[in-house]
Amino acid sequence: MPPIAKRRKLSDLTVGDTTELLYKLEELCSNLDEGDEDLPAGLIDKLQELRDKLEDVKYTSFSKVDPMTLLSLKISSGPLFLISDKRREVLGLAETPGCLPIDTTRFLISLVRGHVATVTEAGCRILINMLLLRVVSVMCLGDMTVNIIPEFPLPRTTFKRDSGKCSFSGVVDFLVTKLPARYTDYLMGDPTTALGNSGYIGGPTTSNIFEAKRDNVRAALPQAAVAAASYCQLQGLFAVRGVVTSGEQWVFFVYERHTDGTGLVQSSPEYTLGQNLEGLALILGLLRDSIDNATSSDHTFFTTT
Repeated sequence: MPPIAKRRKLSDLTVGDTTELLYKLEELCSNLDEGDEDLPAGLIDKLQELRDKLEDVKYTSFSKVDPMTLLSLKISSGPLFLISDKRREVLGLAETPGCLPIDTTRFLISLVRGHVATVTEAGCRILINMLLLRVVSVMCLGDMTVNIIPEFPLPRTTFKRDSGKCSFSGVVDFLVTKLPARYTDYLMGDPTTALGNSGYIGGPTTSNIFEAKRDNVRAALPQAAVAAASYCQLQGLFAVRGVVTSGEQWVFFVYERHTDGTGLVQSSPEYTLGQNLEGLALILGLLRDSIDNATSSDHTFFTTT
C-alpha cells in the first residue's frame, strides 16, 4: 500500500502544485451542471472561492464597493440630462386593460406613507414595490411579461485590474425581468437557475438591476454599477440599465461594458415623488422606458451632452 501523502496548507503549495490544482479545478467546474439539484448547496461558490485563493484574487462584496473601486476597475462616470419632453409623463400615466389604475397606485402610496415606517430599507422596499407593481401591471401585454425578483444573488465574477485580479459577488435587491410569458412559471420557480441558463428561454429576455437605499441614494451608485458590470460579464452583455432608489428618490443609470475591459456608468439626477406625488408620472414613465430598453445604451428621454 503506497504511503499516505502528507497534508499541506495552501501556503505550502509550490507554483507547480498550484498550477496543477487550478487546472483540475477548472476541469471539474466545466463538467458540473450548475442547475443539477443533486449538487450540495453552495458547492459551486466554494470551488470558486478556492480558485480565487489559489490565484490570489482579492474578493469584495457589492456592499463594500465605493467610488475608488470604480476607479480601480477603470469604470468611468458621466451624467445623463433629461430631455424637455412630456412623453415620459404620458407613458407613465398610460393605462392598459387589467393594469393597476393610477388612482389606486396613488392611494397605495399614500397608505404606505401613512402607515409604514421607512427608516429601514425593509420599509422603503414596500414603497418601491408599489411603483414596480404599477409598471409591471401596465407592461404585461400579449406574449411578453415582466416579473419582479427580490434578493437575486450574483455569483463571484472576476475582473482584471493593474494591481491584479479581483472578484465581486452579492445580492441585487430587485431584478426586474422581461421575457416571453410562457416562461413565467419556469422563471418564478427558480430564478437563479432560469437566468443562469437563459439559453433555454426561447425569446428575448432582459433584466434591470434595482438597488434599494434608505437615504442618500446616489451613494449606492458605485455598488449598483459593479453589480451591473458583473451581470453584464455573466450574461455576455455590453449594456444594462438600472435604478437606485429609496422609494421617494430615484436615480436611473446605464452601465456600458467596453471591449478593452473598461466600463462607463452614466446616471441621471435624483427625481423625487414629491409631497403631492407631482413626480410620480415622470418616474413611472422613466421606469417603463428603462425596462423596455434594459440592454440598450441609446436613450429616448436622456442626452449625455
